[in-house]
Amino acid sequence: MIKIKVSEIFTSFQGEGPYVGTPATFLRLYGCNLNCEWCDTDVSTYEILSVGDVCEILISQMEFNNIKTLIITGGEPTLQMDEIKGLIKELPKDIKIQLETNGSIFDYITEIEYVISPKENKEKVFENYYKYENTFFKFVISSQKDINEVISLKNKYNYNKTIWLQPEFSQDIEITNLLRENFPRLENVKLSVQTHKYLNQR
Repeated sequence: MIKIKVSEIFTSFQGEGPYVGTPATFLRLYGCNLNCEWCDTDVSTYEILSVGDVCEILISQMEFNNIKTLIITGGEPTLQMDEIKGLIKELPKDIKIQLETNGSIFDYITEIEYVISPKENKEKVFENYYKYENTFFKFVISSQKDINEVISLKNKYNYNKTIWLQPEFSQDIEITNLLRENFPRLENVKLSVQTHKYLNQR
């Protein structure tokens, strides 16, 4: 029996990134391989559940709320990628599944969409994923250096798809103003605001 470490399951609106505002059920998995200083996610507790039990909980919650989008997040969910693959096999095929990852563990499957927010070794992460159609990049921006890195990656890899730029929350106004100053150098980008925090939502 496949077991999976689950921090929480809940239903809300997607608060950031390419599907902001979309009603979704969230499966937050335990554990992360990075230690970002501005991380705001509490994954200190978890339950160990069978994949079958998780699937049953998800289907029940999604059917009750008339939800068709599942967001698998963390922590870093790719730490449990074998378990995720087992879960995908059991879920109904009409559910849209989106995986939020820092991209540091490369494991690509075609059945889902990826929202990749590189935190370390950003170019390596970008190089691994940028060619795939069902991938989206969301960069947390905390300085001009971060903006320069995004511009450099877009130019080097001739990447013309939209990239989402998310101001680090503790300095959101300052970083948003900085992004505006960089408009002449930015193409095909969108602002990603953590709307759930402003609205006191999960």
